[in-house]
Amino acid sequence: MPDTETMRGVVQQFTRAWGHPRVDQFVELLHPDVRLLQPVTKPIVGREAAREEFSRLLRWLPDLRGTIDQSAIDGDVALIAWRLRFTLGRKAFELRIVDRIVVAAGLIREREAYYDSLGLMLVLLRRPRTWPGYWRYRGYLPG
Repeated sequence: MPDTETMRGVVQQFTRAWGHPRVDQFVELLHPDVRLLQPVTKPIVGREAAREEFSRLLRWLPDLRGTIDQSAIDGDVALIAWRLRFTLGRKAFELRIVDRIVVAAGLIREREAYYDSLGLMLVLLRRPRTWPGYWRYRGYLPG
């Protein structure tokens, strides 16, 4: 089980990675057998699948930035409350998220994100300019 200092280091790296997102920065945080879970999408398993997901996400939302509000550590689990900001259809949008992160060997072994996926979908539906980008991100249209 990781010690508190290791866990704090992972939270700090997570904070830096989302503050100025770059694909390689995200992938460096991940355990080779990482499992990423979030509403409305199937699980993302492994570093290469995560690399593809982050690449598509940053192509769709190039101004994406995250701000950490609070974190708590309990053994090998960190809970992180944060906000993700980006532009959707020429308008700013903020998504509030709580992540449960499990750490192994100083890397993120599992991340489960909790957020209002219905609220996000309703905003997407009201902003038709976002549809083609979202469909490409989700793989329904060629990149």
